Amino acid sequence: MSSPGLGKDAVIQVDGSDVGYAKGVTYRLTAEIVKDYKIGDDSPAILESGNKTYAVSIEKMFIDNTYADDVLNGTKVSIVIRPLGTGSGKPEITLSNVVLNSYELTITQDGVVLESVEGEAASVTHSTQV
Repeated sequence: MSSPGLGKDAVIQVDGSDVGYAKGVTYRLTAEIVKDYKIGDDSPAILESGNKTYAVSIEKMFIDNTYADDVLNGTKVSIVIRPLGTGSGKPEITLSNVVLNSYELTITQDGVVLESVEGEAASVTHSTQV
């Protein structure tokens, strides 16, 4: 039986480079529901999976303005998430042509300066590392 992974083992890469000082990543895959009814029936006549959305957000300790600049410039990036770390047979999620559309910088007197960035990918691939 497999055991759950630990977040500390995960690897996050943007354009092939590890994201330094990452605190967390969220990958959200959603599919719209296409649903319609016909007269005389209270159950859907059509119920199908529709358009997909591949969203991602990364929270990390602030180092420089790279991700803020990517949002400002509309730069498309590739993001790779290895939830269980790097190694043969472990899962890998590749988000391609990610448009970063939101950036937040958080500063508190008693903590580390943090930044978070969010975006949406044109496509996603779930695979196993070789």
